[in-house]
Amino acid sequence: MVFFSVFLRTLGFLSALLIFLIIINILLHFNNDLQKKYFVMTDGIENSNNIIAKINLNGPIFNNNSNFFGNNIYDYIDPAQVKFYLEELKLLRINTLIIVINTPGGTVSATAEMEQIINEFKKNTNSKVYFFTKEILASGGYWVATTGDKIFASYGSIIGSIGVSGPSWFYYNSPLSLSSGAFGQSIETKDGIEVFNQNAGEGKDLFNPYRRPKNNEIEHLQNIVDDVYNDFMTKVSKSRKIEISNIQNDIGALIYNSNQAKNNFLIDDILNYETLLELIIKENEFEDYKIYENKVVNSFLGNLLARYNGQLSNKYIFEKICSSLKTNINVVIPIYLKDC
Repeated sequence: MVFFSVFLRTLGFLSALLIFLIIINILLHFNNDLQKKYFVMTDGIENSNNIIAKINLNGPIFNNNSNFFGNNIYDYIDPAQVKFYLEELKLLRINTLIIVINTPGGTVSATAEMEQIINEFKKNTNSKVYFFTKEILASGGYWVATTGDKIFASYGSIIGSIGVSGPSWFYYNSPLSLSSGAFGQSIETKDGIEVFNQNAGEGKDLFNPYRRPKNNEIEHLQNIVDDVYNDFMTKVSKSRKIEISNIQNDIGALIYNSNQAKNNFLIDDILNYETLLELIIKENEFEDYKIYENKVVNSFLGNLLARYNGQLSNKYIFEKICSSLKTNINVVIPIYLKDC
């Protein structure tokens, strides 16, 4: 009885503490939204008119309007957030924008949206836009980078994966039973389960795992992927001055290290961030300058939850990202999908 009494009191205290932290996080979240100020000056002379802005972006690219905790638990790139960043930078009247991005790619819809947002920013300003990666700039990330005036990468980073992935159709041939437990789900197949679906319209039950896909359905899905792939190659060809035939036959959807990427004209140069900054200052002949950088604000609750990768919250966010990637047409590096 004493044990249960102590246990319940402890549980009540922890529950109250968690609720308190959630309320604090809500207040901070809305306070930040009301302020709508994402950038702070991090270097340079305060009264300088030569402004360089730096946006830090990490994680897969996908639309996530319902994530309550923002990026506090798992890094991702939301086009809507990037749009907020760029709206503020328009008011600052910056000279140059450096987008420091590390991403394996993302969904086609979110990638295309982000591309449009950056193009709109370039159209409405006189700012030069440079992309720089320290780790990985692949697939949808590289798609977005083609909007930049130049692309740079640090030594050892991974570039490329100019390809498109469609949703996988898993077909369980003659399923017998489905079960789930501590070790995950299991499916036994051998004539047994009958599935009855009420659908109207040919192909409405697309991706039904209990029937074999028809040839015309596979062909239709492949055409969707090919259409996006052709758009992807066209964007890379126009931006990087590479023949489409070279992209399709020689570069392909492989990933490359920084040296290989430069030799294939996928990036302009290999350097670190400090050298890139020096290059920008020299090219623009800035006698003075100041740098604005987007704030990465992690709430106390976010930091607390992020310490435990195996916790339900972090796992939930990761699974939500993976679910979004798996059920959409994607420009994302295959290794990331395998981890999902």
